Amino acid sequence: MYKKHVLENGLTIIGEEIPYVKSISLGIWINAGSRIEDEEISGISHFIEHMLFKGTKNRTSKQIASEIDNLGGQINAFTSKECTCYYVKLLDSHIDIGIDILSDMILNSKFNEDDLDKERSVIIEELKMYEDSPEDLAYDLLTENIYKNDTLGMNIIGTEESLKKLNREKLLDYFNKYYVPNNSVIAISGNFNFNEIINKIEEKFKGWKKKSVNIDIKKAEFKSCFLTKNKDIEQVNLAMSLEAVPLENDEEVYALAVINTVFGGSISSRLFQKIREEKGLVYSIYSSQSLYRKCGELGIFASMSNEHLEEVYESIIEEIKIMKKDYLTEQEIKESKEQLKGSYILGLESTSSRMMSIGRSLLLNNKVESTDDILKSIDNVDRETVKKVIDKIFNLNKLGVCIVGRDLEENKL
Repeated sequence: MYKKHVLENGLTIIGEEIPYVKSISLGIWINAGSRIEDEEISGISHFIEHMLFKGTKNRTSKQIASEIDNLGGQINAFTSKECTCYYVKLLDSHIDIGIDILSDMILNSKFNEDDLDKERSVIIEELKMYEDSPEDLAYDLLTENIYKNDTLGMNIIGTEESLKKLNREKLLDYFNKYYVPNNSVIAISGNFNFNEIINKIEEKFKGWKKKSVNIDIKKAEFKSCFLTKNKDIEQVNLAMSLEAVPLENDEEVYALAVINTVFGGSISSRLFQKIREEKGLVYSIYSSQSLYRKCGELGIFASMSNEHLEEVYESIIEEIKIMKKDYLTEQEIKESKEQLKGSYILGLESTSSRMMSIGRSLLLNNKVESTDDILKSIDNVDRETVKKVIDKIFNLNKLGVCIVGRDLEENKL
């Protein structure tokens, strides 16, 4: 059962007490990601995430890491298109230190000029690392083109050009604008007393000042595209995308989860069984959902030898057509539901996955469903809703394709 409390400064705290574990996961979620940036400051959300680990008025960068490491805990962060999260996972007896360090990072980071220049170099290396990963490169290029001229299509890390233009003044201006309590959520899962932890959080964050924040999320228009990039690698990497449903469409989101599991979301799925197991054309093939506020996509990825590209591509297109024509059987829907419920329940054994789930849900969708509600929503998916969602998504007129590999001019797709 989740408990929720809002401090006077607007900071929302949501917690799930699990008395039978010995750990606590706590995350600070900020409603700021690459989607609210523009080209001039592309990558700034991710840059700030890095800078908060570079030292505060009270701790050096090494102290931030070592104080958690020395307790056998974990501290990390990530930036997505719609949010940024800083989190710790510790033994329940050490959570005070976790709260102290995270509050110190949020409230007292120095944004030192020398650190900023060093970290800019680190982030540019990170950008190059992703460019050297064919799967990531194919996905990034595809996203950039299906959401062309929209901030949702921008790379979370930014570009080398935009990173070089980011200075301390721009970082602090963005930080002070969006890193405010009424634009944030603290999520906790594990062995703790909710009332006690509220008092601890309030003590650390009471000086965090509330400000007016205006974030206007507009629907990103999905644009069909077909692009290739030659790269001297052994395999060809194929990324495809179909326009899907937005995060807030609960009924359709659960139906899409059922559909995706059957289509390509598991090793028993149609894509995996037919293209890998029966035809032996690929090692890796899968589909996955990327759901955002007001829009979403169903992605398909496969890697293969160059000579198999045409057959793999045509096989995927054929599976999309079959899905559109024949939908799912009652047996497939039933089996997919059981698979989703099993996967969800197994995930509940991790306090960090629970914290991630409730934090993201409250921040981006302004609500958190109980375990029983989620299982009920999966069970309630019916064939009519499945058919409606398939009709909406499996549309070849709304298809994005990106291929990364060598000698692509020889292929005739």
